[in-house]
This record gives sequence, structure tokens and C-alpha cells, in this order.
Amino acid sequence: MDGSQYTVFTHLSAAKADAYRSVLRAFATARENFVIHLRPAEVARAAGCEEETLAPLLDQLVEWGNLDRSSDRFDATTVEDFYKTRWLYQLSARGEAAQRALAIFDDALGQPGELQIVALRDIDDYLEVIRRHLTGERHDPARLYQEFSHLHARFEEFTVQAQQFMQFLQNTIELHGLTAADFVDYKERLIDYLQRFVRELVAATPGIVEKIDALERAEVRRHFEAISRSARADALDPDDPELLGAEITRREGRWNGLRRWFVGAASGGSQAEMLRARAREAIPALLLALQNLHDRRQSGSDRSQDWRELAQWFAEVPDDAQAHRLWRAVFALAPSRHLRINDETLEQREQADESPSTSWLDAIPMWLDPKHRNTGRQQRGGRAPKMVDLSQEREALRRLAEEENAQLARAHAALADRGPLRLSDFEELEPAAFELLLDLLGRAVTLISASQRRDWAVETSSSDGSLSIVLKWPDDDAEAELVTRHGVLRGPNFEVTLQSNRKPA
Repeated sequence: MDGSQYTVFTHLSAAKADAYRSVLRAFATARENFVIHLRPAEVARAAGCEEETLAPLLDQLVEWGNLDRSSDRFDATTVEDFYKTRWLYQLSARGEAAQRALAIFDDALGQPGELQIVALRDIDDYLEVIRRHLTGERHDPARLYQEFSHLHARFEEFTVQAQQFMQFLQNTIELHGLTAADFVDYKERLIDYLQRFVRELVAATPGIVEKIDALERAEVRRHFEAISRSARADALDPDDPELLGAEITRREGRWNGLRRWFVGAASGGSQAEMLRARAREAIPALLLALQNLHDRRQSGSDRSQDWRELAQWFAEVPDDAQAHRLWRAVFALAPSRHLRINDETLEQREQADESPSTSWLDAIPMWLDPKHRNTGRQQRGGRAPKMVDLSQEREALRRLAEEENAQLARAHAALADRGPLRLSDFEELEPAAFELLLDLLGRAVTLISASQRRDWAVETSSSDGSLSIVLKWPDDDAEAELVTRHGVLRGPNFEVTLQSNRKPA
């Protein structure tokens, strides 16, 4: 689309922007009430202006492309009326699109956003309906298209609202456009709101992830072509290969986006985890902002108010010389030669006319009063503070570090360099060894889920890089049980190869 198509937004920066907006709102309101055409008199009544001043506005909007006009000969009763120039106006396609865009823009700025707990349940329900439909005997593309449309619309609303809310929350933490009284009034409700959403997100995410994985196993991507054909059923050329391919690509992109949002990708965690982390981080940030407000009230000092007061002082100074003087006084950025010890020193400085950049080696010596030599430094009297003996604490920390290293060494010895093993082949493990194995399994299973393939092995390392794992999905449906002191871990009987990356001593 070339730049000339965007002239429909020119009225926003025009000299009579308010008048143009009133006229276009009149047309938008009429369009909502299914009124297509308007005469100038009707526009004048709706916009609240005189019909004589309306004509140039309508002509300009037609030129910019916001309005279309056609001859108005509907009620002509004479030949003179028939040939008289009268117009019917209506929103053009570009003008209507511009009005929708501006309405969305106004709504986005006017709403602070929200963390929609109900949307999480709706997304879970839509995924369950789609899963049941795909696992059934008959697959109706039209029904799938309808359910996917509901899913995408709800998910898009959820993500947009969450993004707007987090931006609003950041502004709230920084107190942008918010008074201290308003913040104190609703901070508890805001913290409770965040905590409730985090609980719901933690509870809903595993179920949504499970349903997404079930749809992947049901080969949901294989149905995107049929769904795309249903989406284009009413198009002028529904079988156009280029447009059909674009629709299929769009469907795959939306599905990948939904999957990345809840499941994540090999390159990083999921967007749900990031949103949960940001919501959790916001709670202590809100408490810190409240503490800062409390400290500000106790101390009676407000740094932002001080800066505003200083800016007002600078705005009121009569000339640049006074502004520089105020600057030096406020920020103490004057050289030490501004000191005046006596009249003799003052006279010498005025005669020398030395600049602040003059080297101390080249400048006239500064004669100080003997009192400055006697009282220039102040030595505190009294006894020196007692020395604190921290040898016991250091020894406790050393023993703790040795014990942790010993546990980690035993965990490596119990797991590493034992060849390919099934999970069921591991005997009861110590807590340190079990936690290390569980961490490696979690990293490897995440890679398998992100790759969407189970016919090849994945390899990854522990967080410190000292131990690597090669994980292969089992060929059968057997399950393994790992018995630990804290309970029993059950899951697929993976084939595991653990290898130590430490160099021998």
C-alpha cells in the first residue's frame, strides 16, 4: 500500500482537527445504527455545527478519502431540482477502517488492561472441545474452524489485556500519573489481584499444556488445510492457491504462537512463565514503592518535588549569569578558588583574573588562615571499636561447603558413566543425586516437547555443565518408578545415558 492511502489520518493533525473528528464521529454513529448515507443537514445536526460551515469540511474529507459522495436526486420534483448540485455522503472503505483503528487506539489507551482468569478457563475448554472433535470418528472442518476461531479470539484478547495490564502495573509502581493517596488506597486490592492470578495461572497451565500435547499427538496440523478452506468458503475465489497458502500459514503461525505461550520453545521458557514471574516480581516492587512513600512522609523530603521546585527557580532567573550562579550554588560545582580568606587575597585574585582551569602550579598561592590548619580535620575521641571474631562462622561455612561438595561428588558417582540405562534400572537414590537427575530429566524432556519428535535422542547438560544427559523416548509404553526418601516419581521409562564432563584430577 502506497503512502497516499494513509491520507485518511491527515485530519488528526489539521488546523480544524476537532471539527473533522466531530463530523466523522457523526458518520460512525450513523453507521452503527445501519444508516449508510447522510445529507449535509443531517450531518450538521449530528455534529452540532452550522450547515454553512460544514461544506468545506465535507469537501476536504472527500479529498482525503475519508468520505465518498454521490448525487442526491432522490426527492427531486422539478427539472431545476434534478440538475441542482446536491450530495449524499457516506464513510468510504478507507475512512471506515481508519475510524475502527482510532476506536481501537482510544480503547487501548483508556483501559488499564486486566489479567483475565476466566479467559484461562475458556482457553482450556476450547482446547478440550477441539481435542474431543479430533479424536472422534468424524471431523467436520466447519466445526473445527468455528472452535479455532473462538480459541484464537479469546487467546488474543487474553494476551493483549495482559500486556496492557503489565504496562499499567509498571506505571503504577513508578507512580506515573498516580497520586500517593490513590496508590495507598488500592495497593492491597492490587496485590491480592496479582496473587490470585498467579495461583490460577499455575493451576491452569499444566492442563492447557497437556491438551496442546494431546492435539499434537492427534496431528492437529494435518487439519489446517481443511480449516483454511472453510475460512475461505465465502471468498470470491476460495481455491486461489496463493491466498489459501497464506491462510494455512497464518493458521500454523497462530498455533505455534499458542504453543510457545504455554509450552515454550527450545530457545527459552514459555510466555506464561515470564508473565507469572513478572506478576510475582511486581508484588515486592509494590511493597517497596509503598515503603518509599512511607519514608517520604516520615522524613518530609520528596525528591521529585525538590526537582520540580528547582526547575521553577531556573525558569524564574532573569538572565544566564544568575542561572549559572544558581547552578553553582545548588550543585556546588565551583572551583576551590572561590574561597576568600581576606581582603588582600580578594584583591590579588581580582588583579590576576585567573580562570577556574588554571593549574594550581601556575596560580598565585592561596594563603590560609592558621585556624584552618588547626581545625581542618576533626579526630574522634574515645575507645576504638572491639574486634569481632568471625572464625567460628567461617569454619561453619567451610564445613557446609565441604558437605555440599561431598554430596555432589556422591551424586556424580551414583549417576555418571554407567552406560545407557532405563529409569527403572536406577536403585533408590540419595536426595542430592535424585535432584540432579530430576533437573537433567526436566531439561531433556523440555527439548523433546519443543522438537515435537520422539524418534530421536536429545542431549543437554546440567546447570553447571558438570554432567550431560542423552535422553531417548522409550519404544514401548512401559512406565518407571523411582523411589526416593521424599516419595515416588512415576513416568515414561526413558533410556538415559549420563556422562561426567569433569576432567580427572
